[in-house]
Amino acid sequence: MAEEKQLDCPSAPHQHPEARLLGVVLEEEGAPRVSYVEKGVDLPEDFDAEQLGVDPGHALRFAAPCANKGCGQWKEGGCGLGREIIKRLQPVVDVAPACTLRATCRWFAENGTASCLRCPQIVTRRKKSDAVSPHVHATPSPVGPPDRRERVTA
Repeated sequence: MAEEKQLDCPSAPHQHPEARLLGVVLEEEGAPRVSYVEKGVDLPEDFDAEQLGVDPGHALRFAAPCANKGCGQWKEGGCGLGREIIKRLQPVVDVAPACTLRATCRWFAENGTASCLRCPQIVTRRKKSDAVSPHVHATPSPVGPPDRRERVTA
């Protein structure tokens, strides 16, 4: 039997041991918009989010290998967050933006281009009052795959 392709989470926490930079969050017409990096950028081993002076989730978007069933967002055999985004948010672009993650993106694999048209408005950390839905932010995602979580400090 062929091994299943490893998909990536397009909204991973920066603390994930395999996190890489996906984009920079800018403000466009008073709303957050992600400007995607042109090539994958791994975070350096000594990356210290505290030195940024802001919550990295407000300023940056990260990707990392999807934890699948090990993630709090996993619902009904797939990414519940990806489905909620499609269900509750309107597209913010007319054409899918250039993205280094698309070939392995969990949201794209499960929902197609509809995810890409909404993706630029997704920010990892938002004020509770800005939450897309109580279901979207209710359960935090794990920080890394189950066998590597113990190496991450809170």
